[in-house]
Amino acid sequence: MALYGNIKKNHYLVVLGVLTIVLVGFFGWSWNSFAQTAGDNQSDESVTALNAEIDAKRKEVEELNKRAQIYEDTVKAKQKEASTLQNQLSLIDVQVEQTQNDIERITAEIEALNLELEQLAVNIADKTVELQSSQEVLAQYLRLIHRYDQQTYLEILMTNKSFSEFFDNFQYTQKLQADVEQALVATRTMRDELALQEKEKSDKKSELSQLSDKLTGSVADLGNQKDYKTTLLADTKEDEATYQVLLAEAKREQDSAQADIRSLESKARSQLEEEGVDLSADTQLIWPVAPLKGISAYFHDPSYPFRHIFEHPAIDIPAPQGTPIRAADNGYVVRAKNAGMGYSYIMLVHNDQFTTVYGHVSRIDVTEEEYVVRGQQIGLVGGLPGTPGAGGLTTGPHLHFEVRSNGIPVNPLDYLPGY
Repeated sequence: MALYGNIKKNHYLVVLGVLTIVLVGFFGWSWNSFAQTAGDNQSDESVTALNAEIDAKRKEVEELNKRAQIYEDTVKAKQKEASTLQNQLSLIDVQVEQTQNDIERITAEIEALNLELEQLAVNIADKTVELQSSQEVLAQYLRLIHRYDQQTYLEILMTNKSFSEFFDNFQYTQKLQADVEQALVATRTMRDELALQEKEKSDKKSELSQLSDKLTGSVADLGNQKDYKTTLLADTKEDEATYQVLLAEAKREQDSAQADIRSLESKARSQLEEEGVDLSADTQLIWPVAPLKGISAYFHDPSYPFRHIFEHPAIDIPAPQGTPIRAADNGYVVRAKNAGMGYSYIMLVHNDQFTTVYGHVSRIDVTEEEYVVRGQQIGLVGGLPGTPGAGGLTTGPHLHFEVRSNGIPVNPLDYLPGY
C-alpha cells in the first residue's frame, strides 16, 4: 500500500511539475512575445525600411495637400475676375496645374497605402504564428489538466502524507486553473488583435479601390481641361468679341431653360393634383451622383465664373463623363429635353411642392410623362465642352443639380445627406 501510495504521489507530483514547466514556458513565451514582438519587428531591417518608406510617402502626400490648397485658393480668386477670354484661358491653365497636382497626390496616396498593406501583411503573418503557438501550448496545458482531473480527491488525499500537504497541493491546483484562465484571455486577446488587423486590411483595400477610381477620374479631367482650352481657342479664334457673343448665346439658352422649367412645373403640378397622384416623397433626397470629388460650384456661389450672367441656382457635382444619374426621389418626368449639342436636362416633379432638375446630361434614359422611383437611373452625366447636352456654360464634366420648392430654387445641400 505504501508503494502504491508513493507511485500515485509521484505521478501527481510529476503532473504538477510538467504543468509548472508548461505554464512557465507558456507565460515566458506569451507575455515576452506580447511585449517584445513589436520591438523585434521594428529592429528587423526590412520592417524598418518599410516604415521609413511609409513615412516618406506620407510626408510627400502632406506637401501635395498643401500645394492643392494653394491651387484651390488661386482658382477661387480667378473665378471672381471678370469673364473675359484671357481670364478664362488663365483659369483653365491653373485648373490644369491643379489637376496634375491631384494626380501626383492620389498616386502618392496609392503608393503609401500599398506600403501599409505590405506592412499589415507582415504583422498579420507574425500574429498568426503567435496565435497558433499560443493555441498549441494551451491545448497541451488543458490536456494535462484533463488527465489530472481524472483522479478523485480521495485518491489524491491518500497519496499525501498529511492534510497540510494535501491542502498545499489543492491550493496550488486552484492557482494553476486560474493561470489557465489567464492564458485563455491572452489567446483571445491575440485572436481579437488579429481580427482587427484583418479588418484594417479590408478597409485599406476598399480605400485603395476608391483612390484608383479618383485617379482615373482626375486623369480624364486633365484631358478634358486641355480639350476645353483647345475648343475654346478654336471657337473664339482667340477673339474677345467672339467670346462675348458665345457667352450671350449661352445666357439665352439658360434663360429659356429656366422659363421652361417654371412654366412646365406649374402645369404638371395641376395635372398631378387633378389625378390625385401620390409620389410618396421623402423628407431627404438621395445624391443623384456621389460627390466623390466634392462640389465645384455651390448654390448662389459668389465665385461662380458666370455669376455676372445669372445667379447659380444649383450645385455642380463633378463626375466623370457618362456617370449614371439617379432620381433623387420618386417623381414624375415633366421634361426630358435633348438639345443636341445645346443644354440638355431632365426635370422631375415630386410631392410637397418639390422639383429637381438635372442639367448638362449627355444621355437621357427616361421619357416625359413617365413615373420614376427613387434611385432609378434617368441619364448620364455630361458637361464636357463640345459634347452632346453640354451647352455653352460648362468647363468640364459635372451634374448641374437644382432643387425647387414651390417653383423657387433652394439650396440642394439642405435636402441631401450630410456632406
